[in-house]
Amino acid sequence: MKKYLILIVCMFGLSLSAQSVLTGYNSNSFTLQSSANASAFPEANFVIGFPGLSNVNIGMQLPLSLNEILKKGSDDSLRLSLPLLNSNLLEHNLLSSNIKNQLFQIGFKVGAKKNVFVYVGDEIVVDAGMQFSDKFVSYLTKGNASFLNQQMDFSTQKMEMNAYNSFYLGSAVKVNEKLEVGARIKILRGIANVHTNKFNLGFYTDSTASPVFATTLTSDMLIQTSGQGVANDTLDFDPMLNSGFAFDFGASYKITHQLSASFALNDLGSITWDASNNNLYSTEGEVEFLFTGLTQSSAGGEDLQAQMEEITDSLLNVMEPKEINGSYKTKLNPSMYLGVSYDLNEKHHFSGLFHSKKSIDKSIQAYSLAYQLQLAKSLEFLASIQNIGGVNSIGSGFVWSPGPLQMHFVLDNILVADVFDAKNFFVQMGLSFHFGRVKKVVEEEN
Repeated sequence: MKKYLILIVCMFGLSLSAQSVLTGYNSNSFTLQSSANASAFPEANFVIGFPGLSNVNIGMQLPLSLNEILKKGSDDSLRLSLPLLNSNLLEHNLLSSNIKNQLFQIGFKVGAKKNVFVYVGDEIVVDAGMQFSDKFVSYLTKGNASFLNQQMDFSTQKMEMNAYNSFYLGSAVKVNEKLEVGARIKILRGIANVHTNKFNLGFYTDSTASPVFATTLTSDMLIQTSGQGVANDTLDFDPMLNSGFAFDFGASYKITHQLSASFALNDLGSITWDASNNNLYSTEGEVEFLFTGLTQSSAGGEDLQAQMEEITDSLLNVMEPKEINGSYKTKLNPSMYLGVSYDLNEKHHFSGLFHSKKSIDKSIQAYSLAYQLQLAKSLEFLASIQNIGGVNSIGSGFVWSPGPLQMHFVLDNILVADVFDAKNFFVQMGLSFHFGRVKKVVEEEN
């Protein structure tokens, strides 16, 4: 269990909240378009992603900034302020994360009219989230004396982590000059998972009890985990047994010569985690423990230490989850895009985007207004104003397409330079090759 907790911390450290494509959704980068919308149709006849670097999406998003948890002392040093932390937390706090690294992608157009684009690719995905309440943090930092005669229910505290490999097959079809549709199927192999099926914790401190301030702890939990062999380097792990499927759907429609609209629905699917790879921790129903306090005697510190050891042993005997085996299924976190774009002329383009993604029990919603400037034939500049889960940010980036090469770099929060006020950091970058694009342009001109 200890080694697996280390794995969870590492996963969060590597993957803290990489947001899906926002600033680059309506850009010239086919890789960014396709990763968000399965109907994206390239200009080139043949597209190949640079292995391991075709689309890397990393970042982080936190519920609080450093200025909301740190306070300057009299000696100008910064210290963690628990009162400040408690005052800035919301009733429900969510830390969500999603990172994707596209290992490869190859696609080409088929048909006499070259109106069908088929492709295959593979990516590693880490999707994680942590949900906690302000009351839970307040109880831990203030202690039970601040909550006398109150039944404290912490059943909303949850942690989810999903790491898997996604091998996908897709196709985008240019139905006519106005309509493009697309879909892809993903074959999933689970690498690691933590799923809090049940995590019910209760505390009640009775000020009228004898002995005084007796505290009753209740627990009913079922935590499902898979892939501990990844953390402790054992051979008792086979990711091929953790299997699943998912689907992406997308469509785009050219309303007028200048105005377009698009829709995408991604990650509709699940993974079944095989029992041979799993460790499940359960209290097997609700258990209860009564803490009656400590008593002071002439033995002093030695007696208090003995009492503490006795209480700890009793608490572990009653409350420690039992390890069981079994298979289980988890759903992916689906996401949706609704976008519009307006081409003012060949150089100036404007767009709007609504993005919603489920994380644990909550949907994270993002709104974006973007501007694309075609600085040169091969260089596009991107800028956007965004609101992600109530946090405002400004994004910028570029798409460079010299010859068959296409490179994109997008920073979805340039305000991250002010590290003490920043709550998020998102970056996307990638490199791909597009063949047949120049020939196609020449033929059209002729």
